[in-house]
Amino acid sequence: MKILYHTTVVDVEVEGGKLQAISCLCAAHRFALQAKYFIDASGDADLIALAGIPFEQGRETDGKDQPMTMNFKLVDVDIQAIRDLMDSNVELFPFLAPKAGLQHQASRLSFSGFQEIMQEGIEAGEITFDRDIVLAFETNAAGEVIVNMTRVLEKNPVDPIQLSEAETEGRRQVWELYSFLKSHIPGFGKARMTFSGPRIGIRSSRRLKGAYRIMVADLLAETRFEDAISACGYPIDIHSPDGAATDSTFLREGGYYTIPLRSLLNEQVSNVLAAGRNISCEFAAHASLRVSPSAGAIGQGAGTAVAVALQAKTDLSHLPIPQLHATLKSAGVFLG
Repeated sequence: MKILYHTTVVDVEVEGGKLQAISCLCAAHRFALQAKYFIDASGDADLIALAGIPFEQGRETDGKDQPMTMNFKLVDVDIQAIRDLMDSNVELFPFLAPKAGLQHQASRLSFSGFQEIMQEGIEAGEITFDRDIVLAFETNAAGEVIVNMTRVLEKNPVDPIQLSEAETEGRRQVWELYSFLKSHIPGFGKARMTFSGPRIGIRSSRRLKGAYRIMVADLLAETRFEDAISACGYPIDIHSPDGAATDSTFLREGGYYTIPLRSLLNEQVSNVLAAGRNISCEFAAHASLRVSPSAGAIGQGAGTAVAVALQAKTDLSHLPIPQLHATLKSAGVFLG
């Protein structure tokens, strides 16, 4: 296997209901690649769109996507000060408050809170965008956190101009937040910024219109599909396309649903699979399965499905599911 970095797909050749070849560009060199199967793990369904495979985008009512975010990394954060606040003022942390003391079971913190301070910052003009809460995730390095707070609204993540505008705005918000956190949030007074994302983070964009569309009802019913390729237990986590609010619907504790192979497949170009957050699903269902662990597991499922299809000398619509499941489980994949 060879890996081609810095390479972009710029054109496709579709014939007889199959993708025959892709045209790529790298370092001013244009070349074609042929394969029996192609997996679109672009996140934005770029290959799917180029191949003319139907897709949808955004919220069903208006086509709006979840806001984009530019994350950044801080060091020298006083984590103990935040832990102390969780003990003395747990009401500052709304998700923790119903389970006070849970922080003592965690070696690393993920925390959200300080809503009143954020509101004061907005009213004072120190925060100039819609965000209602401090959200940060401690890494494995002492005093280091990833901050997930910027919020870029009303931009189309698959429009070239708007994507660049969103990234510029995201970096502006990073510096605004950095100053605010250092000035107003306990534990951040001596923090230093060491990194911001190489590109803006995209929560949602194009989604395949596939052989099966995963619905919110499937998630809430904890559906276990016969052709499952992965499992997910993350809540339905919708960052509002309209503003600061985040709407979270949790599965029951210990609950999960599975991702069916059919949601990766389509009826127009049979040898193209989606993988990651661009699979076939409702906007709200997507808000659960879009996150990194789920996207990675879906990718593993897609790659394994192709490998099994090649071994069995069959197409994906007639894949031997017991063999697929056995192969996934032998690699340690949880399917239930």
